[in-house]
Amino acid sequence: MGFLRALGGYAVAVVVLAVVAVVLQSGFVLMMLGEVGADIGPEAFARMMIDDLTGFAPLYGALIAIGLLVAFPVAALLHRLTKLHRTLVFAGAGGVCMLVMLLAMEQVFFGVQLVAGARTLPGLASQILAGVIAGWVFAQITPVPRRAA
Repeated sequence: MGFLRALGGYAVAVVVLAVVAVVLQSGFVLMMLGEVGADIGPEAFARMMIDDLTGFAPLYGALIAIGLLVAFPVAALLHRLTKLHRTLVFAGAGGVCMLVMLLAMEQVFFGVQLVAGARTLPGLASQILAGVIAGWVFAQITPVPRRAA
């Protein structure tokens, strides 16, 4: 039962992170467009959000799934070795996952950040925050492992 719950928690965390990260990145892109004079009305705002959630979220979600597949086992090991608060460790792992993933993507693509909403420090911070939220969600859903006596 614990494995299935962990698998479900992982799936929920991936979906939460993909949705929150895409919504935040879209918001930053729209804000940047507004700063250069683009007239972004409510209809354009809603259309872009829908387009990004249906078009960008699946690919971004796949990358996020890979990142969390590395980050969460490392967090579990870190929690076990250090006895740090479990929720804090998983939330941190989600944030670090996003930072590392975004920095790695930028390096792979010749210094260009593909996630446009993460091209500024506040935009990058919002993506890290999305990772923190997903790690927190995972920690809340998954069972605390029993210690062997």
